[in-house]
Amino acid sequence: MSTTQYQLVFKIDVNHAYFNGGEVTDLFFNPSVSSNQSFKRLNFVVNGRKGGMDLFARSPFPLVDYLKTIVLETGIEFFDFDILSKDTSFTTYTDFPIDGLGLLKYSSDDKLNHTENEMTVLHPIFESDLYSSAIGMVRVSLKDLIATLDAGRSVHFNINFNSRSIQWQYHIINYRGLPLTDISIASDSGIQFSGPTEVVLENNQTAQQFDSNVLIPFRQNPEHSFDLLMGGKIIVKGLPSPSPLGVYPLETDSEKIMVAAMYVNV
Repeated sequence: MSTTQYQLVFKIDVNHAYFNGGEVTDLFFNPSVSSNQSFKRLNFVVNGRKGGMDLFARSPFPLVDYLKTIVLETGIEFFDFDILSKDTSFTTYTDFPIDGLGLLKYSSDDKLNHTENEMTVLHPIFESDLYSSAIGMVRVSLKDLIATLDAGRSVHFNINFNSRSIQWQYHIINYRGLPLTDISIASDSGIQFSGPTEVVLENNQTAQQFDSNVLIPFRQNPEHSFDLLMGGKIIVKGLPSPSPLGVYPLETDSEKIMVAAMYVNV
């Protein structure tokens, strides 16, 4: 007599370069309306978890036979999921097009997918969408599932998000009125800053502005440390690091970039 059991159909793990302190990005994989209806009817269960999701089938039959029967008898070809995030800063620290309102689409049958450590790394395709609340979509082909399971392998997908690279911009505010001459920014990484340039801030304060000469990848825990020097001596050790809340777009002569503005009182 067959025993009904939960069998793992596939799993999706998510990595994000922004999270470099051991944390994982907290995303939600919601089945599309049609896929959700199929799951209820055919006894599939979505297990959401931090860092990804798992799909299980509750069936007394071998999994690959069950999937083949579904394709044959129902005509279902794909399972679709929306990827959602409650983090309003997700698209700020993630490498999305600066001007783009849209989402990243992934599909198990994309020819640009590749295999890495026995996982299928899904290739992203950005698609403009003014109204979607999702940051991404995943489509999994039952044909791909059956082919992998028939070969005796488990199905394990991976999604990698790149972090956005930004320009670091420091505004040095001389609120005590001290003579600030020959100031510069030094780093332990060799990253250089142009400046200082005197600017007037929105509150009419005068500041000395420094801009990083390269774009620096966003990290939850910064990988670089910068000091403010005057006459070659450190006067502020450990300048602040950017937050996603302080980032804005800037159009230069050659491109549009994202800038993180930081303010330092000396």
